[in-house]
Amino acid sequence: MAISLYDVTVPVFIRSLTNLASFLRKAGYQAAYKGYPAALLLQSRLYPDMYELSQQVKRAADIASETIELYSGINSVTFTEDVVTIEQHIAYVNHSISYLLTIAPRQFAGLEQQSFTLPPQHEERYSALGYALFYTLPNFYFHITTAYNILRHNGVEIGKQDYLGLHNYQQDGWHSDGSGI
Repeated sequence: MAISLYDVTVPVFIRSLTNLASFLRKAGYQAAYKGYPAALLLQSRLYPDMYELSQQVKRAADIASETIELYSGINSVTFTEDVVTIEQHIAYVNHSISYLLTIAPRQFAGLEQQSFTLPPQHEERYSALGYALFYTLPNFYFHITTAYNILRHNGVEIGKQDYLGLHNYQQDGWHSDGSGI
């Protein structure tokens, strides 16, 4: 079975963003249970020159949406609400997931022949698959992982299973039954 550009982007983004929303829900529940404002988590960062959790979450969602907009030519609807609370961050992530769910594999037809340049200088050119594998996915995972690490650093009780989301995806079609990787 060949793996398509769609396969390595859209379902991967959806799964990881779903896991990110789950981290945030757990963070909100635990903040309420332990009696501290969840807004403190959103302002937390691992190091002074890094984005805070709020921006890590938004960048992960934006990278997924922007990449698929670039590939499919179909623009997402801009999220117009304020993004200040944990719940609003979850809504922001879910907004990106909703957009990704509207994209079909056929909308990636012909991308194999196209090339894309890496931001911000737009000097390096990659095939569509190279752009996904060497720029978009590493960048996306950087922000997902950093969000996870900020939450863990601040005592939110999430672990590797939450990051991987294995307990959430028993029937996603990619198990070793011969139907996927």
